[in-house]
Amino acid sequence: MNKIIKIFLLSIIAIPLLAQKYEFEPPLLYEYYFSQPDTGNGLFQFVYRINYDKLFFTKDGESYTSNIRVTLELQDSSSGAISRTNDDKRISVSTFDETLDKTKSVQGLLNIKLEKRKYFGELTLTDISANKDFAFPKTSINLTDESPKNYIVYSPDGEKYYLANRRKTIPFSHTTFSLIYASVKNEQKNDSLCLKFNSPTDSLTFCSYTTLNDNYILKEDSIGIYLSSVSTSSGNSYLFKDISLKLPEGKFSVQGSGKDKTIFEVKWWDKPHSLLNYDISLKAFSIIESKTLVDSLKELGNNLGYSAFNKYWKKYDPSPNTTYNDLMGEYYTRVDYAQKTFSNFATPDGIMSDRGQIYIKYGPPLRVERSSGANGKNLEIWFYKGRNKPYYFRDNLGNGSYQLVKEK
Repeated sequence: MNKIIKIFLLSIIAIPLLAQKYEFEPPLLYEYYFSQPDTGNGLFQFVYRINYDKLFFTKDGESYTSNIRVTLELQDSSSGAISRTNDDKRISVSTFDETLDKTKSVQGLLNIKLEKRKYFGELTLTDISANKDFAFPKTSINLTDESPKNYIVYSPDGEKYYLANRRKTIPFSHTTFSLIYASVKNEQKNDSLCLKFNSPTDSLTFCSYTTLNDNYILKEDSIGIYLSSVSTSSGNSYLFKDISLKLPEGKFSVQGSGKDKTIFEVKWWDKPHSLLNYDISLKAFSIIESKTLVDSLKELGNNLGYSAFNKYWKKYDPSPNTTYNDLMGEYYTRVDYAQKTFSNFATPDGIMSDRGQIYIKYGPPLRVERSSGANGKNLEIWFYKGRNKPYYFRDNLGNGSYQLVKEK
């Protein structure tokens, strides 16, 4: 087993992630913020994100394009007055596979000057090319609430904080995210702040001794939505750097210095489908581990078994000081790909097929050669960098059920 894990660990470092993922999410994720000045109307800022696989792409010469419009309409709950704004985006990719990519997304920002009141919001996503609308249900928006702003951010260039707008969740992933807590005006200024994260199974406290500029508004550039500092006379902002490194999956009640509590979810948005079902997880686990260990995990049941299962993978985590396990994530991403790619009528379970098992252990091959022998049987040869032997798969029955026939 140790040998397999070491080989697999090397391949995760050397080979890019190619697998298709299955996690469901709404067609458009959004969140909003309101900045209230001392006098006059405040700035309502609405940010959205849409994954490429949720967009409407059409073939455009050698590329694929999507033209969308996001329209936001806010109705004052007292006067009935309506404020409306929209944002147009054009997305172009070079391959069809990119149109299905859940790891890529388009972001947008809409701004409206509003009074500090209650509103009803209506959101519409339009496919401009097809002239088709997707209307979201109306929602109530209360701008009289003066609770602190919480920005989940990352900093790819080290100079700007970019918003990771996924419904104010903290993404559970190998990417590192920080939290910027912007206190409200009537809160007392302090040089530091501690936040308590509590869930039914975990309790963690994070303290920040880094005080940032007093307040923020959002702006947009070619990379995404970022925080731009605005000087104010009151309130503090605190940076909780790399907070995602220590947080496990789950929902947390977060409390700062005041009485208000915020609910955060640490969510694995692109979690491999095969990790959502414990039985499937163990079936794929049996490819690299003994039947004795797999059976013992089954006997523990779902809750205790899944805990022991995670502890097993933690032993081989290439970054043990973080909660996200890159090795486990990559392994089960490969499992998803194998199930999707190598399943057919003859072999309904792609995980246990010969090609599926080699793919899961070693990742995508560097090169694949295909040929047809004198007997008419199709042959695939997989070549891997760093391995001195190719893998031969033959479709003996002509039904797509390739079998490993020799390894040299």
